[in-house]
Amino acid sequence: MKSKSEDVRFEEAFDAIMRWYRDEDRYPLTPSLAERLNRWKSAREFILTMKPLTDSSVVGFLMQTHQVSEPQAWRDVRDTKRFFASMEKTNKDFDRIMLISNIKDLRTKAEFSGDYKVVAQCNATLAKMGVGEEEAPDANVGKKIELHISFNPKLIGAKEIPNLLEQVEKYIGEAARRELMMEGDEL
Repeated sequence: MKSKSEDVRFEEAFDAIMRWYRDEDRYPLTPSLAERLNRWKSAREFILTMKPLTDSSVVGFLMQTHQVSEPQAWRDVRDTKRFFASMEKTNKDFDRIMLISNIKDLRTKAEFSGDYKVVAQCNATLAKMGVGEEEAPDANVGKKIELHISFNPKLIGAKEIPNLLEQVEKYIGEAARRELMMEGDEL
C-alpha cells in the first residue's frame, strides 16, 4: 500500500476540521487532529503577534512550545499558512498580508523615531505594492472645470453697483474687459 502524500494528508485534515467547525457535535476531532489544529492556531497567533521575519522563528517557537520535531514544525508552519490562507484566499495572499502589516509597523516605528528616510522607503514600497490605492477608478481621471467670470454682484446677492461697466473699464481697461468677454448687456 502506497503512503499518502503530505498534500493528501493536509486535504483530509482540512476537510475534517472544516466539518468540525460547521458541527462540533456531529463531527468530533480525533485527539491527534485536535492537537494539530492547536499547533496551527498557536503558530498563526505567533505570526500575527510577534511578526517574525522568517519561518525559522515560528519553527523554533513550535518546537519549544509544543515539543515537536523540527520537520514536524516545518510541516505545521506550511500547513498553518495553507489552512488560514484558505480563509484569506491563498498562501501568496497570506504572505502579502503579513508583509504589508510588517511594512506598516516599520513605518510607524520610523515615524516615532524621526527616521523619515525609512518612512519614505516604506511608503514607496507600499505604493509599489498598490497599498493605499483603493480609490474610485475614476479618481485619477482629469475633470473639466468651466469658469465663468462675472462682475455682477447681484449674482451673489449683493447690492447692484451703479455704473458697473464704466468702473470695471477704468480698473482693468476696455481691452481686458472684452478679453474677459464681459458684455454690457450681461450686467
